[in-house]
Amino acid sequence: MTMNRRTFLKGLMGASAASVVGPSLLTATQAFAAAEETDGVWKTQGSHWGAFRARIWAGKVQEIKPLEMDPAPTDMLNGIKGIIYSSSRVRYPMVRLDWLKNHKYAADTRGNNRYVRVTWDEALDLFYRELEYVQKNFGPSGLFAGQTGWRQTGQFQSCGNHMQRAIAMHGHSVTKVGDYSTGAGQTILPYVIGSTEVYAQGTSWTEILEHTDNLIFWASDPVKNLQVGWNCEPHQSLPYFEELKKKIADGSLNVIAVDPVRSKTLNHINCKHRYVNPQTDVPFMLGIAHTLYKENLYDQKFLDTYCLGFKDFLPYLLGTGEDKTEKTPEWAEAICGVKADEIREFARMLAKGRTQFMFGWAIQRQQHGEQPYWMGVLLASMLGMVGLPGGGVSYSHHYSSIGVPSSGFSGPGGFPRNPDRGQEPKWTSTDYRGASKTIPVARWIDMLLNPGGRSRQTAQK
Repeated sequence: MTMNRRTFLKGLMGASAASVVGPSLLTATQAFAAAEETDGVWKTQGSHWGAFRARIWAGKVQEIKPLEMDPAPTDMLNGIKGIIYSSSRVRYPMVRLDWLKNHKYAADTRGNNRYVRVTWDEALDLFYRELEYVQKNFGPSGLFAGQTGWRQTGQFQSCGNHMQRAIAMHGHSVTKVGDYSTGAGQTILPYVIGSTEVYAQGTSWTEILEHTDNLIFWASDPVKNLQVGWNCEPHQSLPYFEELKKKIADGSLNVIAVDPVRSKTLNHINCKHRYVNPQTDVPFMLGIAHTLYKENLYDQKFLDTYCLGFKDFLPYLLGTGEDKTEKTPEWAEAICGVKADEIREFARMLAKGRTQFMFGWAIQRQQHGEQPYWMGVLLASMLGMVGLPGGGVSYSHHYSSIGVPSSGFSGPGGFPRNPDRGQEPKWTSTDYRGASKTIPVARWIDMLLNPGGRSRQTAQK
């Protein structure tokens, strides 16, 4: 059988419309026809919310149920039918009417969302024409293909990856760096702890349950967040929270949630709650560090052996530096809302036993978001428990079953990108005309709103 490029692309784009739960659920097959007079057929598929079975009857999904092997299935699976058949879902190629009529962008049409349906042939022709126009008139600096955000599970359904590979076959483009979830963390932590850590495997839950005395969920809500994973989430971390709940109840493990709200995790395992005013975690940490230092509760030997920079930090902590402000618990109380004596008690508690900090990504999603993650490393270092079983600091235990021993197997790779096959794109220019070839993920909206302008990050290029 022969197939030209257009036929292949049409088939691929058509399949991508079904990719939210995989093509196998939406494709009419002989199996469907044979099941017309029965209850239908069951098919297995995966999602960010876990693996599931779907009952197909009359060519439609009638029922969803979790895969039997899932130890902690989430109710979020119940939303899959709504995703598939939502009236807001885009099912066909659509083009903005004003752009289609004038074949050019006009600023005064921004926000005018009048769309019309076109055929696949028309859509492909329009798309290719614009790629040609941009590369010919502006070069790679005129095309942004740095899609960000999550993708559908699996390699075949990863529309963003396919888009970037297809663009690369045509020419070079501007892409993005970083991500919204961990942007500040993955930027600062390599300079502080040697790696990004935000996607690291983390200490195994078995080690934590056996060796940890104080477990601190700092701005982290894993019972809620572990319902979802980057790939098809197996929910293997959640059963450990049942064991954690038992240890809290019998008093063998001290667990505290540092959070402005009562999280789902806190309510589920019934742990202690340490309220702190929103976005004031750093003053609270500084008050803790001040107590650890003044009461000689820190591990000087660990700092001398494994750390650099603590002496440079002390003038800021003790108020002998430029700002002349000592970071006492009393100073912190006025900002973070935790009483000075309670800050001291918190610090003493941390130093009494093996302490594991588990930070969520929430507190680095702000201006100067690198500071709470930086301070988290500093507190763990002052306590001298980094590297000990059940001690130290982590930034990912709320994500994709981190903390569960992994098999180490390699997943299937995607289709090879153009350079991997020794092929050159049609447009080979790498001249970005003085512009940056990467855009920080949090600045791509600025780029679109101010074409030809400069952002604070790229201005320092």
